[in-house]
Amino acid sequence: MAEPKMLPPSMRSQKRYIVFEVISERPVAYQDIVAAIWANMLNFLGESKASEAKLWNIKNLYNEEQQMGVIRCAHDHVEHVRTVLALVQIVGETRAAMRVVGVTGTIKAAKNKYLSAKEEKAE
Repeated sequence: MAEPKMLPPSMRSQKRYIVFEVISERPVAYQDIVAAIWANMLNFLGESKASEAKLWNIKNLYNEEQQMGVIRCAHDHVEHVRTVLALVQIVGETRAAMRVVGVTGTIKAAKNKYLSAKEEKAE
């Protein structure tokens, strides 16, 4: 049985990577952040628009010390995702706010521009 053909890059949906920072009273766990984002996404956009946004949390890029992370989404839903992040008020059982640090087209640019720059300032 033949494997299905992959879509060429020109036909795939474009992605954007949103670097965010969590500002909270106490440190929060990654799972609580993901749950808060999804709860606000479903409340604000509904299931249909939330599925069109193709939101994906990138776990290995989350820094618990700095409370910064990266989310991937569809290029035409960046503003919706930014709004959802701004609407987050509670993460887990802690009051918190989420700030968008920047938006890039690749993970490499997100690491170089925003995540590594923050580490250098902390030192």
